[in-house]
Amino acid sequence: MVQHLVRFLQVGGVAFALDAGLLWFLVYQMGVPPILARGFSFVITIAVTFVLNARYTFAASIKESSKSRYILIQCAGSAINFAVYSALVLAGLLGPLWALVVGSFLGSAHNFLMMRRFVFAGATDRPPA
Repeated sequence: MVQHLVRFLQVGGVAFALDAGLLWFLVYQMGVPPILARGFSFVITIAVTFVLNARYTFAASIKESSKSRYILIQCAGSAINFAVYSALVLAGLLGPLWALVVGSFLGSAHNFLMMRRFVFAGATDRPPA
């Protein structure tokens, strides 16, 4: 499990950089409202993380992994992430990037535990390649 967690966190780092970079670009360079920009950055990030988590984190077959469960888990984790992000931004408590940090942390904790159990469960018995 430790190897999976380390790899999940590495994928999360890549995903966070991608998500934050897209968010920054859309908000500060393109003038897209922060909430709308977050939606776009999120969708792209989910697609990338599915492939990375399946192959790198859990050494699972993309074809054999439960994409529907992955999407449902990501949606739940995203709801947590997006709700926290939106609440912090709309309340003026944090700027978009710091709100992203807090939301991402809480959503990621949920996602790891649920993915390990319900999406890539067969792969969790063996160490990542």
